[in-house]
Amino acid sequence: MGFVDELALELFFVAFIGFLMDYTVIAIYRDYRARYVNKSNSKLSIESHLQGSIFMFAAIAVFILVMGFYGEVTWNLPGAYDLLFYDPFIMLGILTLGFVLSVKYNQKLQYVGLIALFMGLVLIEYGISGYNLGYTSSPIALLGLYSAFGIAGVFAYPTTLAMDKYRENGSNKPLNKSWIIYIVLFLVFLTLGSILAAYIGGAAIPAHLAAPP
Repeated sequence: MGFVDELALELFFVAFIGFLMDYTVIAIYRDYRARYVNKSNSKLSIESHLQGSIFMFAAIAVFILVMGFYGEVTWNLPGAYDLLFYDPFIMLGILTLGFVLSVKYNQKLQYVGLIALFMGLVLIEYGISGYNLGYTSSPIALLGLYSAFGIAGVFAYPTTLAMDKYRENGSNKPLNKSWIIYIVLFLVFLTLGSILAAYIGGAAIPAHLAAPP
């Protein structure tokens, strides 16, 4: 089977996983506000949101890992684009799978968040190196994509700490406001990275359809 450049499709899946995480965290936060801001008597349902989301996260994680390893071993175009994209792509797949397993078996999320922090720093380095080496015709978009997801990874650690704290306390008391700030920053950078991934993937579609490698 000949090599096919699937970068556009894979970028869409990067965006999908970001938007799915946005949706899940915002749904949890809405329940939180309903109780502590609007003084509703409804029970917090963090576990129901987490458990309900992991099937789609698992499906995307499997796709990312399969396509990531495929891309690493079959890439035959000039340059180190496979390393620039597929190294972080595989890291994302492993991180997502770790999140799925942690939720499924009711383990602490902070360990996933800690690895997300380190992966985020590595991702920023990949973005800066790719930008400095001129590995793309859209260097600003590349740098923005890697930096946004990298910073989101950094803020994923305090976000998972907050979620663990929230799960342990249940509805006994609200989170400190500083935790909410970390969660908002996580969502902002995750959303920005997802939008950039979708934009870059969408921009690549015409060229790939016109002259598929």
